[in-house]
Amino acid sequence: MSKRHYIIYTDESDKRGKYYSNFFGGVILRSSDQQEINFRLNEKKFDLGLNHEAKWQFVDRSNVDRYIDFVKLYFEFIATSRLKARIMFTQNMRVPIGLERRHHDQQYFLLYYQFIKHAFGIAHCNPNLIDRLYFRILPDKIPDSAQKIEVFKNYLCRIPNSRLLRHKKIYIPKEQISDVDSKKHVILQGLDLILGAMCAKLNDKLYEKPPGQRIRGKRTRAKEKLYKAINREIREIYPNFNVGVGTGCANGPSDRWSHPYRHWLFMPRAYKLNRDLGKN
Repeated sequence: MSKRHYIIYTDESDKRGKYYSNFFGGVILRSSDQQEINFRLNEKKFDLGLNHEAKWQFVDRSNVDRYIDFVKLYFEFIATSRLKARIMFTQNMRVPIGLERRHHDQQYFLLYYQFIKHAFGIAHCNPNLIDRLYFRILPDKIPDSAQKIEVFKNYLCRIPNSRLLRHKKIYIPKEQISDVDSKKHVILQGLDLILGAMCAKLNDKLYEKPPGQRIRGKRTRAKEKLYKAINREIREIYPNFNVGVGTGCANGPSDRWSHPYRHWLFMPRAYKLNRDLGKN
């Protein structure tokens, strides 16, 4: 029986936003593609003179066109599924009900667990059970204590034992789960740009004006320009893409694995609508 090895890079953004919260992003790739993709993305950054970490918060008028060129290359890898990108978020007006204290205390890790388990469609990655599939999970630095991160790793490595994935020949070795510094991982940097753009769009950050000003700041307008470039790239893959809803599965659940780019609007099983927390 042959083996296949994959890498999942993950990142997170606003835990609490104006309209949408709990943003998680990830890309999955074959381990055998990592070296080439890293080389080409770093080479592109060098050619563009992007000598610092590529990051949404660093986008401004002086570098936005170079960021757009970098994003175009990043989406070439997505369009050919050498990188498959996933974005997950929740909607504030869907207020969960029936939660226990532990759900609130562990919300960050519980949602992270759901994201890894479901967003990439790994339940559908090995339909013929011919291969053994190994996953390495590399989150950006997790802002919590070492003890909680250790518990989190224990959760993740047990994902293949869940009812959904049992007997699928999927493995997530604990020693292959490690948070990393995005400064050293250019694939994570590209993900940060996409995740930041989606978060800014959904929470209306692209339309904010400085206090007492009638027009938006130059940096805000630069970020809107980058968001629009990212949106165009996505629409080349999905012409009817809607940033605020989940991408459908026209061909069935296997689309969750095969699609090059997907959004997941995560909704709790039980919730009440509070429209005061939504957009007018």
